Amino acid sequence: MTASASRAAIAFDRVGMAYPGQAKGSALILADLSLTIPEGEFFVLVGPSGSGKSTLLKLVAGTAFPTEGTVTALSQPIKGPDRHRGMVFQSVDGPLFDWLTVQQNVGFGPKMAGAGKAEQAAIAARFIDMVGLKGHEKKFPAELSGGMKQRVQIARTLAADPKVVLLDEPFAALDALTRRVLQREIARIWQETGRTFLYVTHDIREAVLLGQRIGVMSRGPRANIRHVYEIDLPYPRDDLDGRFAEIVRKLEGDIEREASGQWAEI
Repeated sequence: MTASASRAAIAFDRVGMAYPGQAKGSALILADLSLTIPEGEFFVLVGPSGSGKSTLLKLVAGTAFPTEGTVTALSQPIKGPDRHRGMVFQSVDGPLFDWLTVQQNVGFGPKMAGAGKAEQAAIAARFIDMVGLKGHEKKFPAELSGGMKQRVQIARTLAADPKVVLLDEPFAALDALTRRVLQREIARIWQETGRTFLYVTHDIREAVLLGQRIGVMSRGPRANIRHVYEIDLPYPRDDLDGRFAEIVRKLEGDIEREASGQWAEI
C-alpha cells in the first residue's frame, strides 16, 4: 500500500482554532497549522496531552470549525459531518445501538443510504468477515467483549463507505493483549480497503506499528505540528526490529521535550 499523491484527502491551510466563547485575547488552541494528507495514507498524530490532537479530528469530522484558515476534504471545504468521513471512537459501548444485532449495527449505514435489504446484508457480511466476527452476526452488543464491540464499530464505520476514516484512540480502553491484536488488524484493514486513515494515539509504539507518516504535535496553546516522520518500514511491522526501536526513541524524545516544556510553565 502506498499513499496516492494525486489528490489530498485532507488539507489544513494555516489553521487557527479557538473554542466558541473563549475570552477575547486568549491564546489559540491551534495556530498557523498546515498539513496535507494524500488519499490512501495512514497518518498518525501523537503529542502531549492538551496539544490539540482530538481538536484536529473534530475539524475534519465537521463538528468544529477553524477560527482562521481552511480545512478541506477531497478538495471541498468541510461544512459539517457527512458520510464521506467516518469516525471510530475510543468508547466501546456508547457508539453501538444496543437494540440492534451485530449485523444490523454494521448494516445501519447502508440502510440509511437507501440500500435494499439484500444489499445491506451483503455489505454487512463483507465487513463483519473483514473484522473477524463471522459467526457473531445475531449477537447483541451486551453479548460481546470490549474488543468485539470495537470490531463492530470499525465494521459499521467502513460499511458506510467513507473515503476518510478518523480514529480517536480507538484501542485505549482495551486490555493490552486485545489492543495488540487489533493494532495488527487495523493495519490489515487499511491495506484491504485503501481508505485514508487519520489516527490519534498517545501510544508511541502503536503509532510506529501503524503509521506511514507520524505527526508530532507541539504543546499548546498555539499548538502546531512540530515534526513529521516518514516511517519506511514494511507491514506487518516487527517491534523487535532495531529500526523500529530507533524510531520509537526519537518520537519519545520529541514528546518528552514538549511535555517538559509544558510542565515547566505550570
